[in-house]
Amino acid sequence: MGGMMAVPLAVARAARHPVFNPLVWTYTYVFRGTPLLVQTYLIYYGLGQFEAVRQSWLWDPILSSAWWCALIAFTLNTAAYTTELLCGAIVDTPKGEVEAAIATGHSYRARMRASSCPRPSAGRSLPIRTRSSSCCTARSWPRRSPCRISSASGAG
Repeated sequence: MGGMMAVPLAVARAARHPVFNPLVWTYTYVFRGTPLLVQTYLIYYGLGQFEAVRQSWLWDPILSSAWWCALIAFTLNTAAYTTELLCGAIVDTPKGEVEAAIATGHSYRARMRASSCPRPSAGRSLPIRTRSSSCCTARSWPRRSPCRISSASGAG
């Protein structure tokens, strides 16, 4: 899922669009700059602190489950790293390849698919994803309950 998210984000980042490029850069900067365990905690524990989130239709089926929160965190994190990988491949495509694709009549989409996209390299990211998945087992995921601060604390 992160890979599917990364393709349009990488194209938007490589296109240097004045609106999309800073948004995608900020997204990748934040998700690549924070540890995956922190992201997972923020999604699992942090979103539950907002009443609006707990009252939304997403709370009961998705956001209250540790499994779904981990999947969301992994997807967003993987998409950020893959976006930068693909953006680098698009930007560093040799000029001669692009000119050859234009000369042979390739459309923009065909040029992106044939010459700019990197060759399959899932083997390089597999150890990283496997190592990162251990953060979900680093801590047991107890069932959350909303924090309630009682005014009758017993302190006199």
